[in-house]
Amino acid sequence: MVLLVGILCFGLGYFAAPSKPESMPPVPEPRQDIAVENFIQHIQQKAQAQPEDGLELQQQLKKQKVQVNSVIESATTEQINKYLEQSFPEYDLSSIQNKHVFAKRLVSEFVDAKNDPNEVLAGKATVSTQQQYSAGGVLPRQIYAGQQLFAHFDTLGKVPNNEQVFVRWSNQSTGEVLFFMPQRVSANREQNWVSFNPVNGWKLGIYDVKYYQLNDQLNPIAQTSFKIDQVID
Repeated sequence: MVLLVGILCFGLGYFAAPSKPESMPPVPEPRQDIAVENFIQHIQQKAQAQPEDGLELQQQLKKQKVQVNSVIESATTEQINKYLEQSFPEYDLSSIQNKHVFAKRLVSEFVDAKNDPNEVLAGKATVSTQQQYSAGGVLPRQIYAGQQLFAHFDTLGKVPNNEQVFVRWSNQSTGEVLFFMPQRVSANREQNWVSFNPVNGWKLGIYDVKYYQLNDQLNPIAQTSFKIDQVID
């Protein structure tokens, strides 16, 4: 799975090293656009294999969240659009009217990657080993390391049934985001699903899944958590 977070930190070129340091222009303070492009390239290359330093990136962003949001606020609409298009080239973002607000919401949901059990949401979600939704289905506590899991969600008719949603899979035990991207689903249906399995395999622990509407505020639709007690190689 690909985790593209260039838009989350397009203003952080000043602390993020590019994937090939020797290719950096030998100047003490590179132009922001150059630093940004290097950083996005670094993220995109590393993300192809779900990098081990993903959690480190989140921690860096969390420490500098105020600065990141400040950079987003000062960026032009053209800059925001550019980095959004680079991060999510295969998705239709026309429903997002205020890209600055959207970018800041991405930052917030990326760095604070744990579900709030007290948050009341319109829809419902559950995780299973089957593509077919079953209201009474229970996820086994024993999971194969490379097993594909299905996160089902039901809008219950309370939010628009759009053909695109945003989804986040994260490891609640470590706080690490495993997947954070838009996804296409079946339009005009209340029940949908997105499947996922980590490149490096499932580990013991508690995991969170959260669905959002693909709009300015990334309004949450539904969320769920599940526990893996045993991993079978």
